[in-house]
Amino acid sequence: MKVLIIGSGSKEHAIAWKLLLAENSLEHEIVCIPGNDALSKLVECVSDIDINDVDRLLEIAIARHINLTIVGEGALFEKGIVNKFRLAGKNILGPSTEAAQIEWSNAFLRELCYEKNIPSPKFACFENIELAKVYIQTAKFPCVIRCDKKFSKAETLFYLENNEQAQKVLGDLGKDGFLSHKKPKVIIEEYIKGQEFTINTLCDGNKALSLLPVQAYRDIEISGFQTDLGAYAPTPIISDSLMQEIRLEIIDPVVDCLKSLNRNYTGMMAFDIVLDSNDALKAKLIQIRTTIADSDAQVVFPLLDEDLFDIAMATAKADLSSFKDGFHKYAGSALAVNITANEGVDTDLINTNDLVKNLDSELEKFQGTLNGIPLIFYGKKPQSQVFGATGVAETLVDAQILAYKLAESIEIPSKTYEKNIGDHGMI
Repeated sequence: MKVLIIGSGSKEHAIAWKLLLAENSLEHEIVCIPGNDALSKLVECVSDIDINDVDRLLEIAIARHINLTIVGEGALFEKGIVNKFRLAGKNILGPSTEAAQIEWSNAFLRELCYEKNIPSPKFACFENIELAKVYIQTAKFPCVIRCDKKFSKAETLFYLENNEQAQKVLGDLGKDGFLSHKKPKVIIEEYIKGQEFTINTLCDGNKALSLLPVQAYRDIEISGFQTDLGAYAPTPIISDSLMQEIRLEIIDPVVDCLKSLNRNYTGMMAFDIVLDSNDALKAKLIQIRTTIADSDAQVVFPLLDEDLFDIAMATAKADLSSFKDGFHKYAGSALAVNITANEGVDTDLINTNDLVKNLDSELEKFQGTLNGIPLIFYGKKPQSQVFGATGVAETLVDAQILAYKLAESIEIPSKTYEKNIGDHGMI
C-alpha cells in the first residue's frame, strides 16, 4: 500500500515510524511531503512541493497511485484538501472543510456547546469590537479572548490578566477589520483553572473511538502563542468513570451534532479538556483540533498495539465498526520531552545529519541499560527544529527517567527543555 504523509513535524515522524513497525510494513511504500532530515532516513521525502498547493498534492496522489493520504497540517482542511481528494476518489484521513469548522471557528464550537448543553466555558460573542470593549470592562479576570480565524497581525488566543491588556488586544483586532460584520467573530470567555488533558479520537462520522488520554505541557504566552513542550500517556487522573462521563457529555454529543448538521466528521479529532477546579473537577471542553499534536503523537503511537494503517484506512473509509473504543494498547507509559534551540541560535547551522548519527549511537547505549525503550522523533518547522526525546517503559517514573537521560544526550547549542514533564501524573 502506498501512503502519503503531509507535514514536517515530529508528529509526521511518529506516524511514519509507527507505519514501518507493522507486521506487513514491507508492503507499505511511504512518501512524505515535505518531511525532514530524520524522516528522509526512513522514507522518501519530497521537499520541493508547496504543501499549501492542494491541487498539486492531489496530482501527486493520483500520479503515484497513493492508497491513503494522512494530513498532519490542519490548515489544509480549511483549504478543502479532503473535499478535493474524496471527489477524486482518493482515501484521505481528515474532515471536510465543513466539518473542520469545529476547529477554525471558535464561535461555531462555542455556540454548538451552548445549544447542546455541552460542558464548556461561559462566553460572549461579538462582531462589533466597540461592544466587546464595553463588555470586557465588567469581565472577571483572568479571562480569554479567542478569534474565529488567524489574522495577519494577530493570533487566535489571548490570555488576559487585566482590563488594560484586554483593551489593547481588542484595539489591535479592531485595526484588523473586526468592525465589519463580514469579518470573523471575537469570543470573550471565562478562564477555567484546572488540569488540562487531551482525548485524541478517530471518528468515522458516526462514532469516535478514543486513544489513550494524554496530558501535554504547553507554554501559553500573552500573545497566544503555544509552545509544545512535551507530554505523557496515559494520564492516571482520567479514571474509567471520568472517561465515560467525557464520552457521554462531550465526545458523543459533538459527533452527533456535526452529523445532524450534515457535517459528518471523519479523521482525527482531539478534544482538549480541563477539569474545573472551581466546579468539583467537572470536565469541560476547551477546544477541538483536527490533528493530533506533535507531543501527543510521540507518546500515543508507541503505546498503540494496532496496525495504524488499518485504523487510518478504516477511518478514511468511514467505517470503524471492526474496532473497539480505546483500541488495544501496550501496558506501560510513554513520556516525551521536546528540546529546542534557544532564541538567537541559527537552527540552519545545526548539522541534523550528524546529530541523528550521534543519537543512533546514544540509543544503542541505552538499549538494555534501563527498563524501557528510548525513541527520538524529530520535527522541523519554519525557523525551528524540535527533538522529541521519548521514553517508553512499564511505569511513568521509568519512562520519565529514560526520556530525560535521552534529552541530556542531545547536543544542541544552548538547548531548552522543561524539567517537569510527567510530574502531574505522579502526584
